[in-house]
Amino acid sequence: MITYLNYTEEHQHAMYEIFCGLTKEETFFKELSFDEFKNLLFNSSAFQKEGTFVAFDEGKMVGFVSANVRDENPNTSGYVHTIIVDKSYRRQGIGGKLIELAEEYIKGKGKASVRFVFLSGINWPWYIPYTEKHMHPGMPAVRMNSDFYIFLYHHGYVVNSIHEGFHLPLSEYELPDAVVKKMEQNKERGLFVELYDPAKHYGVEEFCQKIEKSNAGFANAIRYNINREKPYPFLCANESGRMVGWTGAIWNEPSGRGHFDGIIVDEDIRGAGLGKALFCYLCYQSKLNGAQYMTFFTGLDNPARYIYLGAGFKIAQSFADMKKVF
Repeated sequence: MITYLNYTEEHQHAMYEIFCGLTKEETFFKELSFDEFKNLLFNSSAFQKEGTFVAFDEGKMVGFVSANVRDENPNTSGYVHTIIVDKSYRRQGIGGKLIELAEEYIKGKGKASVRFVFLSGINWPWYIPYTEKHMHPGMPAVRMNSDFYIFLYHHGYVVNSIHEGFHLPLSEYELPDAVVKKMEQNKERGLFVELYDPAKHYGVEEFCQKIEKSNAGFANAIRYNINREKPYPFLCANESGRMVGWTGAIWNEPSGRGHFDGIIVDEDIRGAGLGKALFCYLCYQSKLNGAQYMTFFTGLDNPARYIYLGAGFKIAQSFADMKKVF
């Protein structure tokens, strides 16, 4: 007989074993040590023990679910970020009961809907298919057409939006001729893409203030890096020295992945090809910095995806942000 219990710390190692079973079954998910698993899940500020439930069969854990609620706004969703059932116990209604418990928790917090998407704050690392374990640090949503996708669909979830995971090996990356040619033309207008040099470039705070209303996250990322004791290098598009565009800090993650925060260009300077140039120069600088590859994800309706495809990136995996309205 299957019993369902509220999570306690005593369950952590058994939950880890359930996770390890999944990584052995599906090479899509990155293997984690217990400490890595603990830090990603239990030590996360987004983890809510009250929204976490476990299933047992005569003393053996056979599955668990974890959900959270990130704010008190009744118009936003709660999130189910993790649900795993031992392979030998699937198709017995255990997953359905676990997700029901998670949904009841979310309803009790005043929410009218639930989603499985990266906004939960707890996202599992995954491997890019057909690579030598090139890894992206967080799964943005549900793998399209996976067993889990079908499971959620059968439990009342529908596709809310689509996200695509992009990937590019950097070993043979070179700047596209069209980008080099365009930037040669831009020199006549005083437009350049260069590594930021405080002795040469100015207007960082003014640029942050200008983009803050449309993208506060990017403005905060720029300020955070520039105020570090040793700021990471970053690329800036500039008009005769005045900053008019930005890419995130250039550094390599332990996996060999070149870090990517994002790209933004002053809306008054758009149309000069600076967005594409910033991105391509970022790929090239990451290669020179020793990065083996780059990955990121973006929404299906994001027009920047054509910049990424034009730079040589391939879509490695499509994901569905799935939502259920109660």
